Amino acid sequence: LGVLRRDQGDLDGAEALFRESMEARREALGDRHWDTLFSINCVGTVLHDQGDLDGAEALYREALEGRRETPGGGDRHMETLISISNLGGLLRERGDLAGAEALCREALNGLRETLGDRHHLTLASINNLGSLLHVKGDLDGAEPLYREALEARRETLGDRHPNTLFSINNLGLLLQAQGDLDGAEALLCKALEARRETLGDRHPYTLISIYNLGGLRRKKGDLDGAEALCREALEGRRETLGDRHPNTLGSAEAVA
Repeated sequence: LGVLRRDQGDLDGAEALFRESMEARREALGDRHWDTLFSINCVGTVLHDQGDLDGAEALYREALEGRRETPGGGDRHMETLISISNLGGLLRERGDLAGAEALCREALNGLRETLGDRHHLTLASINNLGSLLHVKGDLDGAEPLYREALEARRETLGDRHPNTLFSINNLGLLLQAQGDLDGAEALLCKALEARRETLGDRHPYTLISIYNLGGLRRKKGDLDGAEALCREALEGRRETLGDRHPNTLGSAEAVA
């Protein structure tokens, strides 16, 4: 029921249910039982969703330590790898990019060994590490990871799958950062066209693609094309997100 509440966006309701389960399992099973560790991770995930990074980190670390040490677990157990990924993502949000990178690499190595290079969780981990390196400014390190994820997602999911389109968009933004504006434009246009067709013009991911392509057109000196796209993104975000959402404000600044 807690998972359902979380999926419905009722984070307070989900937290209450997950905490009740966690406390009961601590008392009945102990802190290192697999079911207790699952509940600890669930509470951590909800706190993460709520923005309580301190609370989430403490629980993520407890779950990870327990999963590494509990008999039947270890560093390559799937639930351990999930805990590693969760903590890595949180450290990235906190700005601890070195700590996040170490965990992302550990998770990726474990997923490659246990699930193979083409499993969807492995591909998500490849993309996550590429994205982290991109943020750190290691564009040469990020590019082969983005390309690996994109190639595999094309093969396993097809050209129009949302995850494939994420990879196309990511690689396009990286090429833009490297100064390959023509290569970037081709990919960003492809992502936008596919998102319009599969998600519609007002979907948040479509609006991200519109905004990204507008920024690229501005860099290329196509100011009229850039303005049209930025205005479309602004209008769509006002309708779907409201005037005060950070993405709406970013679009407003781009048009100003």
